[in-house]
Amino acid sequence: MPHILTVTMNPALDIHSTVPRLMPGSKMRCSTPRYDPGGGGINVARTAARLGASSTAVIVSGGHTGRHIESLLATDGVDFRVVRVDEPTRESFNVVEEASGECYRFVMPGPQLHADDELRALRAVDAAATSASDLVVSGSLPPGCSPGFFGAVSRIARDRRCRLVVDTSGAALHCVTGAYLIKPSVRELREFVDEPLPDRPSQVAAARELIRRNIGQVVIVSLGADGALVVTADEDHDVPGVPVDVAGTGVGSGDSMVAATVVALARGWSIVDAVRYGNAAGAAAMLTPGTEPPRPEDVDRLYREASQSLSD
Repeated sequence: MPHILTVTMNPALDIHSTVPRLMPGSKMRCSTPRYDPGGGGINVARTAARLGASSTAVIVSGGHTGRHIESLLATDGVDFRVVRVDEPTRESFNVVEEASGECYRFVMPGPQLHADDELRALRAVDAAATSASDLVVSGSLPPGCSPGFFGAVSRIARDRRCRLVVDTSGAALHCVTGAYLIKPSVRELREFVDEPLPDRPSQVAAARELIRRNIGQVVIVSLGADGALVVTADEDHDVPGVPVDVAGTGVGSGDSMVAATVVALARGWSIVDAVRYGNAAGAAAMLTPGTEPPRPEDVDRLYREASQSLSD
């Protein structure tokens, strides 16, 4: 059976709360906080598991925040492997202003890693990859972790014959080779090619630059509420966004999109249908509190509605 392995080098204990109004210099009384295990790969693994897929998360964990994340993952029933480090795992504080509905996100940098930590993480990924069909590496790198980590993960995926999916940006993206799928946002794609990319043709051309450099075979350019642009060496497709009445913060919706896309690919769907399912999952994540994964019934409903609208 397909098995999805995710890698999270910089997890976060996500803390979600609300205040009536943000006021500089004033003491603001927050609502009772909600705690979620967060970070790109963790969010992908949680969503994949909720959608019925077999998944394992390799995570770097340190201190009381790391132990809290591990406890939350265990409560969720998510399978995970831990790489212990000395410094505490970071926290991320997300607060919604009730008066406006706006969400404000405060993200810490993460623990300082050392060369030995990085090597132990790669060994953990290599060991877990022996039983994986898909390897998803997602999110930022903590201080001290070299961008070359993504190149090492690329080699592990190749040697273990895993389909590699990468959702990262910056210098790390330049180190990826031979991935099946890359998911940059338009902003991240602009930064990669150092061009404004004002329209669809320029975005397609920039995506094909990643393909030409053998970074990935398929590039999914995330367009936020407008959906996604799917680009291969010789085809490009628009996948419309899925509208929802927003109730949640949207934190982790991009990771839910990646997770559902990979789950659909593991089930043998075409890339366009898989991304359409991914868009439905990203939209469904807007309907859950905090960083809670989307509910399968919401994903299926939104996917059906999106498919029906295309056929009408």
